[in-house]
Amino acid sequence: MADAQKIAIRPRTIQGKKVSRLRREGVLPGVVYGGHKASAPVETDMHAFELGYRRWGRTTLVTLEGLPDGEVAALISDVSRDTITGRMLHVDFQRVSLTEKVGAEVPLHFAGESPAVKAGGVLVHAREHVRVEAFPQDIPHAIEVDLSRLVEIDDAIFIRDLAVDTARVEIQEDGDELVVKAVPVRVEEVAAPAAAPAAEVAEGEEAAPAAEGEAKPAAAAAAKPAAGAAPAKPGAPPAKTEQPKK
Repeated sequence: MADAQKIAIRPRTIQGKKVSRLRREGVLPGVVYGGHKASAPVETDMHAFELGYRRWGRTTLVTLEGLPDGEVAALISDVSRDTITGRMLHVDFQRVSLTEKVGAEVPLHFAGESPAVKAGGVLVHAREHVRVEAFPQDIPHAIEVDLSRLVEIDDAIFIRDLAVDTARVEIQEDGDELVVKAVPVRVEEVAAPAAAPAAEVAEGEEAAPAAEGEAKPAAAAAAKPAAGAAPAKPGAPPAKTEQPKK
């Protein structure tokens, strides 16, 4: 365990709702479980653990110091935080054996630039981590995903394409599952607005003068036959208008 990160912890006597007092004092409550032993409540310095956890993540083998049983090899199985402030609330340590394989979720680290994205595409991420099985000391901190392999639109990287040391690490996922894909940007067509209907002349308003070449309303009205009159035959002389008798 010489390569493991060391964390100073101590047995915790305060439990239940009273642990909020520990947090106010800069102490992070936690628990150590697994390894065919009973769970044990523990506590550690919150600030020191926060700084270390940012570097280690959840897949780094750690050595717990300060327990009655001596040094304990463990993995950080979970860290709970306040959903509003992001402040750490609790940490779970899982006892492990250096001679037994364990399962762990390893984050994916996306690196490089995709030519497909440079050409105008976008990336769709289907996975952010994968489940692996390995000895605790062989679990990788992260698995790198090379985005430069996405050369053209619709190029994709699958679980089977991830580069790991298969002699030490076994990925416990379906090889055909998608990790990331380059897709085209979809632009929705916007229909042109329909032409506004001609404005109707309100009662009491004068109509605008007709443009040159257009029939005037009065002339158009005069050209219409009177109601009830028979239409004129082709070539017939114009009808005479009778004058009222005096």
